Amino acid sequence: MPRAALHAVLSNSSITVQEHRLRALGLLDRFEAVLCAAELGVSKPRPGAFLAACEALGLAPHEVAYVGDHPEIDGRGAAEAGLLSVWIDRGTSPARDAGDVVVHRIAGLSELPALLRSDTRFGAPSTFG
Repeated sequence: MPRAALHAVLSNSSITVQEHRLRALGLLDRFEAVLCAAELGVSKPRPGAFLAACEALGLAPHEVAYVGDHPEIDGRGAAEAGLLSVWIDRGTSPARDAGDVVVHRIAGLSELPALLRSDTRFGAPSTFG
């Protein structure tokens, strides 16, 4: 039986700012962890920031999908840390070649469930039976 999804926020902002935003939106209680660079002592795109989020969720990097809106800071950073990297391309950042890392590109969050279902780590049936 699949386990319930866990959610975290990883931000280069401060915990005070992020918690205020999430509380104002009525979303704070939807996250198991809120991690911010000021308190972590490491910021995105450094692998340590992404690995701290994985640790807070009790998951290995290969079990985590990271969704962000910046192709380098979020996209490349998450991929290089070993997470499934998803970039929400809303047309505000120029497209860049990610080089040797895989960054999945979506236009909006409505595309995320299909992307996750297509990956064996997140719901697709294994082809190795």
